[in-house]
Amino acid sequence: MGGFNWNKTKLDNCVSVNELNMRTRVSSDDFREITQEEYEIIQAKLEETENLKGGHKMGLDVKVKIDISKVPGKAGFGVPLIFAGKGTAVDYKECNSLAEISTAGFASTTEVYKTAELLFMQDDAPKTVAVCSTTDNVKTWLSDPDNVAKGWRQLIVTSLGTEGESTIAEIISTVETLDGKMFFASLDVDDTTSITKSGIKRSVLFYCTDANDTPYNNPVAALVGATAGKAAGSINYKNTILKGITPQNLTDSEITAIHAKGGITFVTKAGDNVTSEGKTAGGEYIDIVDSEDYIILQLGYQTQKLLNSVPKVPYDNNGIALLESIAVNVMKDAYNKGIIATNEDGTPAYFVNYAMRENTSETDRAERKYLGGQFSFKLAGAINEVEITGEIII
Repeated sequence: MGGFNWNKTKLDNCVSVNELNMRTRVSSDDFREITQEEYEIIQAKLEETENLKGGHKMGLDVKVKIDISKVPGKAGFGVPLIFAGKGTAVDYKECNSLAEISTAGFASTTEVYKTAELLFMQDDAPKTVAVCSTTDNVKTWLSDPDNVAKGWRQLIVTSLGTEGESTIAEIISTVETLDGKMFFASLDVDDTTSITKSGIKRSVLFYCTDANDTPYNNPVAALVGATAGKAAGSINYKNTILKGITPQNLTDSEITAIHAKGGITFVTKAGDNVTSEGKTAGGEYIDIVDSEDYIILQLGYQTQKLLNSVPKVPYDNNGIALLESIAVNVMKDAYNKGIIATNEDGTPAYFVNYAMRENTSETDRAERKYLGGQFSFKLAGAINEVEITGEIII
């Protein structure tokens, strides 16, 4: 993780300025000077978050908002939760092995265990999987803020279709209101469930034959296992190789129909068994959702860590420079992970600007609120399709 040379560093030499070939509106007489001990404390606190998992409860002092602006024509992370509702209650537990899942209360014969087995089977599978069972349905469990605040991100429900369990539509409508969470569901190819796609960005629908027969025919466990262990922005969910499940024998028109209703499926391409698409039910690319969630989480968490780690962040240009440095380091990290694109001149395609104290309102200063932080970036995206035109000369 990058950092400043805090000792006698001019604010107009901050990386947010030079790396973007931009100039901040800060006088050259403004310096930030802190002791080496203070610097080491801040760095130690921030480096704790280098491999931060998704889903951690964010401090209430920091709010991060992102509005995605799309340019026409252009285009691991988290702890999976395997949830078994409407049964014997088993407390939420994060496990690092199948043995720990068994110890938590899910024997090798249970759907939770078998789903975890398929998940752990994938290349680069996540180190940790959460499991939970309650006497309530999923929607009721998700209505408890304490449950939402736990460390999970990707939700898989093994009790779908059982009596009294929430419907897929009910779970989707609930998860869509939860920042940083995702829902992955398997549906049978012939399923006629009507799901409103508009506005859905946190739910993924995976269609296959006999989707509900056994977890080994449950492709979302394989998909989550193959992706959750990788860094956000480093993967494309389309053409992802999955293990332990059978590719679907579908015609092109059948695959097109699945995509049209907001789903993806599992097919064979060039001898590899891969996902047919990489979008949520609403049409957003899943890796874009991952990237947005990652940046929001990192920026909010690391800013809160700064507020926690120093006696006081002063409401002056020196204190604002500290806040800005956090945003810059998050952007640099996202760029290094392949989330943020590169400009034509080779520079990272992001911009960070934190307004100086004199450009904030008296009301905000009196209430100790700083609302002047701004950033923007271009997503790197990915190549999903290639068309090659050539000529054969005889």
